[in-house]
Amino acid sequence: MHIRSGTKDDAEQIAELHTRSWLTAYAEIMPPSYLNESLLKERNVMWSTRLATVASEPDHTRCLLVAVDGDALLGFAYLAVGADERILLDNLHVQPERKQSGIGRQLVYHSFGWAAERHPGKTVYLEVLRDNTAAITFYRRLDGRSTKEFMERFPTGFELPVVEYAWDPDAVRILAGNLSTTDRNWDTVVARIGSAAEKAVRPGP
Repeated sequence: MHIRSGTKDDAEQIAELHTRSWLTAYAEIMPPSYLNESLLKERNVMWSTRLATVASEPDHTRCLLVAVDGDALLGFAYLAVGADERILLDNLHVQPERKQSGIGRQLVYHSFGWAAERHPGKTVYLEVLRDNTAAITFYRRLDGRSTKEFMERFPTGFELPVVEYAWDPDAVRILAGNLSTTDRNWDTVVARIGSAAEKAVRPGP
């Protein structure tokens, strides 16, 4: 396995993994009517839109990292600089059968490495469904702090409680410290993604 920058050519596999992850993690949390065949179509549109334009120079406001084994996608992480200048870890997903294998942790290390290098002194945060206990346990083990809780309304009308977890700049730097010197070469690791992404409704990474 290695982690590299993501490109528009990864959009289809990312959409498929994103969908599988939701179907697995949210089967007992979201209404079955929401987790239907239209979910994959929505994810395909979301990722093809996000990755439609690959910039000729790195876009330091966003970062897409993919964990791969040959041509197989094992996991991915997507970050973006928010309006409040904090760094949002908007998506973090691993193939369901490969969870607890260290892939998610390595994606976090790389994500925080990008944040520490490109946006030093900034907080990284994410939003996760309160009932997604497996994800919350994972974030707590990485010393994430619960900083806010709110209700999020989804397009079909239902609402679910969401918890925000955050890492202050010191915590970001500590986690980023798990990377080797080679892994910190962000000019070759960071995805070069254009700025035409549309914000997607997110129930957490």
